[in-house]
Amino acid sequence: MMNRRKAREYAFVLLFEYKFQPDAIQELLEDFLAEHDAGDQAVYIRQVVEGTISHIKEIDALIASFAKGWAVDRISNVCMAAMRLAAYEMKYMPDIPLNVSVNEAITITKEYDGEESVSFVNGVLGNLKENC
Repeated sequence: MMNRRKAREYAFVLLFEYKFQPDAIQELLEDFLAEHDAGDQAVYIRQVVEGTISHIKEIDALIASFAKGWAVDRISNVCMAAMRLAAYEMKYMPDIPLNVSVNEAITITKEYDGEESVSFVNGVLGNLKENC
């Protein structure tokens, strides 16, 4: 059975893929859910992927407002996917503690983008958290 941390990582991967295949994201999501035994986490994965995409302009504007001196298009795709996921959780999933969303995004960033990006993601999401 898949736990929430693993489900969040898979949702992050799907959101990363969205950058490169925006028109295929629904198919990628369906294929993923068919191939993996997500169990009760399938609802979470679907909600955060579809929800993030449906609110992507608002989420990107939030990220931009807290990414002082950084244009969104200059932020790495990994950092953007992790921050988009966390921002969606913070804004639209009140059952998830804000600190959990931030900490999980930091863990994902550290694993997929490296230690040098962690402070940036932490700073952006920390400021967003203070305004939620």
